Amino acid sequence: MDEGRRKVRICLVTLVLAAVVIGSAYYWYSSDEHFPDSEGTLIRQEEMHYAV
Repeated sequence: MDEGRRKVRICLVTLVLAAVVIGSAYYWYSSDEHFPDSEGTLIRQEEMHYAV
């Protein structure tokens, strides 16, 4: 029983470390790209045009 828990724990730690490494690499890679129309938001607000 203890051997099974140890294997599960090692697997979970490996997955978490892999996620951290991949997330960090993605963050550093994507921070080099500059998007001219991006203002730091993920949602674009629709412009309101009123007919006068």
